This record gives sequence, structure tokens and C-alpha cells, in this order.
Amino acid sequence: MAGLALTVSPGFILLAAALYFAGGAGALAAFMAAALAHELGHLTAMFLTGASVRGIRVTACGPVIEYAGDLTRREEMGVVAAGPLAGLFFAMLCFITDIPFLLYTGAVALLATMFNLLPVEPMDGGRLARYMLEAVMDERTSAAVLRVTGTLCALGVLATGVYIRSIAAAAAGIWMGALANFPDLR
Repeated sequence: MAGLALTVSPGFILLAAALYFAGGAGALAAFMAAALAHELGHLTAMFLTGASVRGIRVTACGPVIEYAGDLTRREEMGVVAAGPLAGLFFAMLCFITDIPFLLYTGAVALLATMFNLLPVEPMDGGRLARYMLEAVMDERTSAAVLRVTGTLCALGVLATGVYIRSIAAAAAGIWMGALANFPDLR
């Protein structure tokens, strides 16, 4: 891990500030614990496949782990899937306690995992969908399918946010729509 580059974007600072102001220190701590569990899943899978971590960028879309190594498509899918699986496992561990903060953290971890599995790039669900789509169609067609499904997911999250009167959910839907349609934002 010597020489590991860690960069934090202004977008992540804004995300952390929004979490803090929306839910306080507890919400920020719960989200950070859930994110750490998720990323440890990715890192464990990278270690098991022989990939080496070169750097970590923390962005408004979450951490992005840059790695080196010749992974097969199956290994790459395993690395991508390991994050949500670790997040789900972490949530289940939190739910077997009767400690209020851990129950809250488990709910945050479960919600973050479900959100992350939506088929919107650069989230893990979008990356997994791309791997599966490219197995049966060309890259251009799979990108178009992902753009449409990402936009539909974003509209669903936005509509849900409006319906439940949640500014945070509506904003997440708008951000997802931007990610689905403007790859340069990723």
C-alpha cells in the first residue's frame, strides 16, 4: 500500500456536509460506516483476485478505487459485486443487535446498498449491468440501454422523492439522471 494516492473531491465535501445538515452527526457517521464496509468488500475481492490498489478518489458519487491487474470479466464482476454484498452483510450484522445507533446504521447500509445496485453508472449496479449487457450486445447498444434504464431509475427516484416529500430523495433522482446522461460528471 506504499505510494497509495488518496484524493478527496470538493463534491464529497458537499455530500458529507449535506448528510450532516440533513441528519446530524449520527447520519454522517452511519453513512461513513456503511460506506467503509462496502469499500472493504471491494478491497477484499481485489486482494483475492491479485489486483493491487493504486489510489482511492473520494467523489460525490462515492469512493472510486483505482487498481492494477489483469482481471477477467468474471473477476471484475466479482470485485464490483463484493461491495454491495459486504454492505448487505454489514446491515444484517447491525440488525442483530438491539443498539439503536447500530439499527439505524444497518438501515442506512441497507438503503445505500439498494440504491447502489440501481442500474446507473458509475454505481455498482450500473457497472454490473454493463458487464452483463456487453456479454450479449455491442458496447454502443449496451451504453444506450444503460442510459435509458438509468434515466428511468432516476425518474423513479425523483418521483418517489416528490411523493414522500423528501428533498434529499428528489435531489438524488436529479443527480442520478445527470450521471446516467452525462458521463463526464462521473
